[in-house]
Amino acid sequence: LSGISSFSSTNIGSYFCSIKFSDSSNFDVQKAWVWGKHQSDKKKFKNTLYVGSKEEIKFLNHYSKTSKLALDLINMPANELNPLTFYQNIKKHELFSKLYFKEYSISQIKTQFPLTYAVGKSSNVNPHFLQVSNKKITNKDQPIVIIGKGVTFDTGGVNIKPGSSMRNMKKDMGGAATVLGLALMLLEAQLDIRLRVLIPAVENSISSSAFRPQDILKSRKGLTVEINNTDAEGRLILADAISLADEEAPELLICMATLTGAARIALGSDIAPFYTDDDDLAKKVFDFGEEYFDPTWRMPFWNPYERMIEPTIADLDNAPRTSFAGSLTAALFLRRFVTKSKNFIHFDIYGWSDDERISRSKGGG
Repeated sequence: LSGISSFSSTNIGSYFCSIKFSDSSNFDVQKAWVWGKHQSDKKKFKNTLYVGSKEEIKFLNHYSKTSKLALDLINMPANELNPLTFYQNIKKHELFSKLYFKEYSISQIKTQFPLTYAVGKSSNVNPHFLQVSNKKITNKDQPIVIIGKGVTFDTGGVNIKPGSSMRNMKKDMGGAATVLGLALMLLEAQLDIRLRVLIPAVENSISSSAFRPQDILKSRKGLTVEINNTDAEGRLILADAISLADEEAPELLICMATLTGAARIALGSDIAPFYTDDDDLAKKVFDFGEEYFDPTWRMPFWNPYERMIEPTIADLDNAPRTSFAGSLTAALFLRRFVTKSKNFIHFDIYGWSDDERISRSKGGG
């Protein structure tokens, strides 16, 4: 598959791939071609892969458009992509033309998603809250809900990041881009599911209206949060989205976020740590990653560390004073907002490739 991807990224012409002597399926080979084609498109030359059926063409066209959308969103510079233009890009995109959107005004965001508003109000572009579903969903439906972190740029806020840490922060909406791609592929499979995507979109900026260390903020769920670091903003906006989703007691609640540097220190850029209390779900995720060359690693919801996210003057601390177990304590923070969901899983992803690989280009990934 790596060879197919490499060939697609470096050759011009029209081709047919045979898998007579390959252990991979037709679809695997075709998807590998698409991985390489994203790189060849950036190099401004074209190639064509012939496939055997209209169904394969339909799938590959959708797969290519979906992956291109996710990659383009992550790679878009922050002077072009902000909470408003992110929302507009999704709302007008052809892939979402048949889906249902729910609109939230800034006054509704302020009252219904107070943590999202607290983070986003420092920017001259208001926060937005994207809610899109494939069907009209009632409180009795128990849908699958996918949540993505949508920080279109992260300065760190008042606790400003150093330049080396801020350099790639246009990618801090990588979780949002990833869940949009996941949702579109699930819908293309025509599964009989009720699916909802929630994305709080903000820019974490520095201004006189920015939230500050030692602020006490009240969440949608009613839990209070003491702010000890404004650069731990992702878990705040996700808490609002998780609270909304959890109110519907979903069958499955998935969260994806470029949440912590600690995850990269633990596992590097290639392996995504994930957290869940469900052993069967954890095994399926791990096995699937092994099969499709997208490695993951289960990390523990270590209950004794709950004490690390409990300050003395609020229900929760958004940034424990210790540097230990940073990815784990962030995951525990998010779990505090889950009470009704049947299954909850959180991925602390990177959403980026620091160098060009055979199966992915440098940048959003």
